[in-house]
Formats: sequence, structure tokens, C-alpha cells
Amino acid sequence: MAIVYSTTAITARLNGVITAIDAGPGNGVMLLLNGGVTLATITLAKPCGVAAAGVLTFTVPALDISADATGNADGARIQDSTGAVMISGLTVGIPLSGANVTIANGLNSTLVTVGQVVTLISGQIIGS
Repeated sequence: MAIVYSTTAITARLNGVITAIDAGPGNGVMLLLNGGVTLATITLAKPCGVAAAGVLTFTVPALDISADATGNADGARIQDSTGAVMISGLTVGIPLSGANVTIANGLNSTLVTVGQVVTLISGQIIGS
């Protein structure tokens, strides 16, 4: 039999994740990745998000960022301000892709090039 958590328990766990990301002296960051290569670093708000009904929704930063490398954004991870990895294995896509993280680069693609402006449109984790 599978273990099943209540929505209340899942939301509490996701609030713990928010606390862990925000615990350092500065803001947490989301790294857009191509394999192990960091394409762009997005500074998260503090608090980094809100958990409700078993879903963590990240607060979208007001600033767009410029890509630091060229590649196809195929994953993301979130670190606290000390560089400790809090979440890894996030999927990245364009709007309506169903990915955990959706980005826009003006090309309707996850391919980014050095210096290109990248916008975080949304980020969500559905707890379990």
C-alpha cells in the first residue's frame, strides 16, 4: 500500500521547503541548466513563494536576467543563498508545456544564448 499524505501535511512540508530556501542571509536562486552547465541564475524573492492546497508557487521576480551561457534549458535547481541545493530535478519549458518552471526568451523556445534576456514566467511544485 502506498503512503498517502493529507493536503494539509503536504502544504506544511512545502512551507518547510520555502523556509529552507529563505533561511540564508540572502535570497535563494533558481539555476536554469543544460545538463550540469548553468545557463542563467534567477534571484528569487524573499519569501521565495507560497504554499497552498499542496502546491508551492514561486514568486516571480520583477527583473528579467541575461543568460550566462548558451544551451537548451533542460532542467533547474534551487539553492539557498549559501549555495546549498534545496531542490533539484525541476523541469523547464515554455508556457503550456506543463513543466515545473516556465520561461520566455522571445523565441518560444528553451534554447538560450549568452546575453539573451530570459524571463521566469512561473514556477510550481506539486507536493506529494
